[in-house]
Amino acid sequence: MIKAIQIAYDEHFELKCKLASDAGFDGIAVNFHDMTDRSDKAWEEAPERILSLLKTNNLKPVQSHLPYYDLRISAEELDEEMEKAMLKSIETSGKIGCPWCVYHPRSAVNNGFSSKKALEINQKVISGYIECADKHGTGIALENLPIFRFYPIMPFYTSDWSDLLELTMSFNTESAGICWDVGHANLLHLNQAEAIEAFGDKLKCTHIHNNFSDNDDHLPPDQGNVDWKNVIGAMKKIGYKGPLTLETHCRYHDEALLASFAKHNLECLNFIIREAGKK
Repeated sequence: MIKAIQIAYDEHFELKCKLASDAGFDGIAVNFHDMTDRSDKAWEEAPERILSLLKTNNLKPVQSHLPYYDLRISAEELDEEMEKAMLKSIETSGKIGCPWCVYHPRSAVNNGFSSKKALEINQKVISGYIECADKHGTGIALENLPIFRFYPIMPFYTSDWSDLLELTMSFNTESAGICWDVGHANLLHLNQAEAIEAFGDKLKCTHIHNNFSDNDDHLPPDQGNVDWKNVIGAMKKIGYKGPLTLETHCRYHDEALLASFAKHNLECLNFIIREAGKK
């Protein structure tokens, strides 16, 4: 499996690409949600700049992360600037060779939570993203979302993996796939192997991080209670060939600390793969 780490496309992107390469990662996920400059000029320059940095650091673009709305905002509400950034992110992802763009499906909550309404709205909106993705040679990978303890009256659509699979399959195209977020699933105490095996070849990419089932902390794999044998074992069972992409958070920008963080995260990936192989 390809070992990758997600990096925000911000003012620290160049440094973090170098540190990821130095640590031994094969690839990166480019996070456009945290892009600090979304001007037309920045979008125009992004593909060439990213490709140059990937080549310099011998890194492969395994996936991107599209911008996303606050999870509490209902799917009926669309923002013009956000939608522009969404399409620009998809276009840029295709130009740099990302096979998948990860997207947060949205919840319909204006008149109470409704999975049916969420399915209908997401089908309509995501169809436009898939059309853009097809034009630029990439695909849309839909992500499972968490349920937070501090929003007890508001579940999020696709926190139920069967909803995620139903939405993905409804597009009936190879341009729609699934990104399985292990940390989000752990918050719901899911049997992750059951979900992964049900996805089969629709599983295209991952978000790898850990927590203690009480907060979406995005910790390195060694910190938390995810059953990695269950997760990685199921991926091997279905013949998953996609990347293991870390979506862990470092809150500081000290270069030495970031270098240490990158190396530690890679060792964690190596560890959980070895553990999954033990009987």
